[in-house]
Amino acid sequence: MIKYHQELNNSGTGLAYQISVYVMMRSLAERTGFDWAVDATDLKALRNTFVDLNLNIVTEDPTDYQSLTFDDELGFAGIEALVEDAKKLYGYPTVQNFVASGDDGDLFLKVKKELKFRQDIVDKCKAFRDQFDGEVIAMHVRRGDFSNITSGMFLCGADYYENALAQLPDGIPVLIFTNDKDSVIADSELIANNPERFTFITDLFNGNELINCDAGQELDKLIDISGQCKFDYKTGLAMMANNNLPDGSISHQQLIAEMARIVQEDLHPTYKDKLKTHSYNYSYDLCLMTMCDYVIMANSTFSMWGAELGSPKKVIYPMYWMQGHPEDVDTISIKTDLGGHNQTKDLATQLVERDHYIAVENPDPRSFTILK
Repeated sequence: MIKYHQELNNSGTGLAYQISVYVMMRSLAERTGFDWAVDATDLKALRNTFVDLNLNIVTEDPTDYQSLTFDDELGFAGIEALVEDAKKLYGYPTVQNFVASGDDGDLFLKVKKELKFRQDIVDKCKAFRDQFDGEVIAMHVRRGDFSNITSGMFLCGADYYENALAQLPDGIPVLIFTNDKDSVIADSELIANNPERFTFITDLFNGNELINCDAGQELDKLIDISGQCKFDYKTGLAMMANNNLPDGSISHQQLIAEMARIVQEDLHPTYKDKLKTHSYNYSYDLCLMTMCDYVIMANSTFSMWGAELGSPKKVIYPMYWMQGHPEDVDTISIKTDLGGHNQTKDLATQLVERDHYIAVENPDPRSFTILK
C-alpha cells in the first residue's frame, strides 16, 4: 500500500488540490497495482463533496511508511517510476503531474467518473441552475491569496474576462464564482455596465442568499481560505473558540464548551443545518460549475476541475499561469505577461490540447516595482 501525505497551506490545498491528489493517486494505484490510503483527518473537502470514493482510510503509525518526496514539476511518469510499496508520498500534485502521461486518456476518464457529487448537493445545484432558461456561463475569478505578489501566480484582470466573454455567445447569463466578491465588483466595468447579466454565487445551500449571521460568515471565511482549518467545520469552530477565549492556558474542556456555545447561541439555524449535514460552499460551487454550458477559467485548478467534471461546449483558459516565486527579493523581476507564450499549454498539455479549450492572453493588471 502507498500513502499520501496531505499538505495544508493557507492557500492552494482546498477541494481542487484534493481532487488532484485523488486523480493522481488513483492513477498511480491503477498503474502500479498498489492500494492507496490517507490518514483519517486528511482530504476532508474531497470526502465531504463526493460519494463512494475509491480510497482507504488508515490509522497506522506513520513510521510504517518510508517517505518519498517528489518535486512539484516532476511529471506523472517520473513519480510512477519512484513509487514502491509502503511509501508515503510527499509532494504537490499539479497540472503537470496529476494526469497519467502518454496515451492513457482512458485511465483519466475512468478516474474522473469515480468523482460523483453527493445527491443532496446535486439536487440543490440543479434547482438553482433550473432558474435559468437556456445556456449559462461559469466565470471563475481567483483573487484573495493570488492578489499577493508573493503567491507567484498571475492575476487575471478585467481585460482577460472581457476577451474571454467575447469568445462565447453574447448575452447569455454569467455565473461568477470568486473568493473575493468585493474586489471583482470594484474592478469590473463590464459588470457595472450590464449588471443584470451577472450573478454572483454566494451560498447555494441557502438558495444563493447570504445568511445574516456574522459568526457563520466568519466560519465560512476561515474554512474557504485557510488550510489551517483543514477545510472542515469542526477545526474552524475550534479556531473561532480559541480566538474568543482569554489569553493563557486553555483547557480542552474550555475549548469544547466555547465551541458548543458558538453553535448554540451564535449560529443561524441554517448554519446549524450546514454543520449537521457537512455541507460546504466549495462543494456546491464546484458542482454548479459542472452544470454550466461554458467555463471561463482562472489560472486555478478549481475552475479546471469545474470544466473537467462537467461537459462544457467551450472552455476559455488563461495562457499565463505562474509568474514564479523569486528567491531573492533584491533581484526580483516580475513579468506582467509572457509575450504570447502559452505557458498553460506547456503545463497541462493533455488537458488543454483539445478542441473545446480556447486560450486567451491574461496580462497581469497590477503595477510592479522592479527592484534590482
